[in-house]
Amino acid sequence: MQLFQRRRWVDPGRLAEGLAAFVQQLVWINEHTGLEMSAWRRTDGHHQGAILATTTYDDHGWFLAEVVRLQTLADYGPINEATAALTIGEDAFERWDAPPDTPADWLPGWSFLLQITAPEETPAWPSQGWTNAEGADGRITWLLDGEWPADNRPADGVSGARQERWTRIH
Repeated sequence: MQLFQRRRWVDPGRLAEGLAAFVQQLVWINEHTGLEMSAWRRTDGHHQGAILATTTYDDHGWFLAEVVRLQTLADYGPINEATAALTIGEDAFERWDAPPDTPADWLPGWSFLLQITAPEETPAWPSQGWTNAEGADGRITWLLDGEWPADNRPADGVSGARQERWTRIH
């Protein structure tokens, strides 16, 4: 299984409008494709406007074909442009390979996720780390629907580590 993540920033001056457009875009995608996208808003620190779209799939070829098909749908252009007009900066894309034995339904019920990304040699539950397939070379990430145990936090004090808390908005 792979996890695809698209990171974007809503213009902080148009936050409510931008979040609504982002959710509407993913609702539209879910209604017209098999991508089953989820929308997340970053809720830790001072990251106002940070948003994340995610989906999981088993076949990367299928995923790429579905994205190409999405781009050909006549009504998608205006939906995509409405969201793009309310975002700033460059989008970032990451793709992660799941650890062995990750259940297919690992994410749907989560109301938030904690993601820690660090250099791939960082110790902490290595069998549970997601390895990078694209977009974050030399990195590993861990995803939890709860808080990390205090005695086994990956990336504590590790240079270049990224810790993010995302709350589901769709």
